[in-house]
Amino acid sequence: MLFWAQMSFAPHQDNKSVELPTGYELDAAGTNLLLKRPSGFPIAAFGEGVRKDSIRHVTEADERYLRAIQRQEEFGSAADSETVLMFAADVREARTEFLLTLEAVYRGEDVRPANYVSLVS
Repeated sequence: MLFWAQMSFAPHQDNKSVELPTGYELDAAGTNLLLKRPSGFPIAAFGEGVRKDSIRHVTEADERYLRAIQRQEEFGSAADSETVLMFAADVREARTEFLLTLEAVYRGEDVRPANYVSLVS
């Protein structure tokens, strides 16, 4: 499944300023940027003008999703039924977070990291 988003660049952003988690790649494909997982699997395409912090937030959400899958595969099969359900719920939550982050980027909304806490109430 590949997602595509296009938004407007803030004037001060340049094309090389995205800090991605280890292994993730952002490749140019024409005027688009293709985000790839460490395995090389493309997960999203961003149109020119995408906000770089939005790409980073999508990547971080995908990384949390992949870690949840890894934990489920590593520990879930040898665990009791309650633990298996816990790992499955963790994977669902991480996938939902990834998809909601991607949807927010697609809509051009501000995306905040999952651990963001507002200091102003």
